[in-house]
Amino acid sequence: MQNPHVKYLKTKKGYFYLFYYEQGSILCRHYAGEGWSSPQKIAEKTAPIFSLCQYGEKAHLLYSNIDGQLFMASSADLNQWEHHAMAEELRSTGNTKFFLLPTENAFHLIYHQSTESTGVDSLLYTVFRHGKWEKPYQIDRFMPMQKTPFLARRLSREHIILYYRTGRNILSAREMLLEPYTIGSVTPLVQTPSPFSDLSIVNDNEKIHLLYIVRGMFRTQVVYQYKHTSAISTPRILWEDNNCDNCMVYLQKGKVILMWTMNGQPMRCISETGGATFGTVEKYTDPFPARCMKAELLGTETVDFNSTECYGDRNNMLPAIYPLSAPSAPQKPTKPGIPKDNHSKSYTALQERHKQQVEELSALLAQRSDEITAVNARWRNQTEKLERELTALRQENALLKLQSIKKEKDV
Repeated sequence: MQNPHVKYLKTKKGYFYLFYYEQGSILCRHYAGEGWSSPQKIAEKTAPIFSLCQYGEKAHLLYSNIDGQLFMASSADLNQWEHHAMAEELRSTGNTKFFLLPTENAFHLIYHQSTESTGVDSLLYTVFRHGKWEKPYQIDRFMPMQKTPFLARRLSREHIILYYRTGRNILSAREMLLEPYTIGSVTPLVQTPSPFSDLSIVNDNEKIHLLYIVRGMFRTQVVYQYKHTSAISTPRILWEDNNCDNCMVYLQKGKVILMWTMNGQPMRCISETGGATFGTVEKYTDPFPARCMKAELLGTETVDFNSTECYGDRNNMLPAIYPLSAPSAPQKPTKPGIPKDNHSKSYTALQERHKQQVEELSALLAQRSDEITAVNARWRNQTEKLERELTALRQENALLKLQSIKKEKDV
């Protein structure tokens, strides 16, 4: 799950920023052509969890002090920050996750609070307008996930989508309009046999792509699904091993790219068909953090690159920004090109044929998987029906035995 103490931001001008909590302060670093800047202190004596967003030409950072008082820091250049204390009607517990959504004249806020039931929280919505917090609305009751209680994303200026657990093993989605406040119905997305240990979600114009890890007693499974309109695809198990973690899905130049770590080794799988078929799972061999983590990534909702998360290094919080092609990203050395002779052309054509064959086989396997799932379902229903009939016969037999014994006693 995402590290709640770290945020990554890619600005509209292409600069990359790191925000993180360390020893009671919120700090910021940015990447320039010559490397990463020294840490800049934005606020001190703060709680470890904060919210960050961009709106227009400004960045906004919502944080709380150790007493729970909320503050808003805003900056147009991410260098000079203006701090304002928020009205005290709303306070933070220090572990409260906030999702901040500025508009022209207000700050909209999604957050959670504990309830009387252990392990169940309230998901709430409120607005800061004209210097005060408006009365909060309860969106739903839900079961918070570890580290990241819920996930949220802004789809357009007034349109957002929320992801949260409505059951121990059920992930659901709910859409909202901010102005006028309108809440949609809840839609179950994923139901797993055991709670998922990690989750990554990204939206494009047509689909919701989900990559998650289910941890069983002996093995973990890396599973992919997508939602298109009202239909949800069949779960596709991409990998099974003893220790999988840090899953992430992102979109890059029309491709769906899935990544995760297996015993610390990064793995990757790519789909060029919008998630319908996938290539082979391969080890990721480019530079990668030795101690990997994930954190929220903002500012990358583009056609060329679309992601809500970024890998980082636990040792120094610096991001692993291999997928980004922004001017702020460190450039990888280019590999020598292959001479454009007839041999290389033939080799390229052979690769394309093999690639096409792999895609056809993947599509066939997916079809067979759906057929096997349907047969298993029919077999399970038939077995359950036979078990019910057998139970009824046993009960009838027991009743006849009792009647027989009663008749013998009467005689």
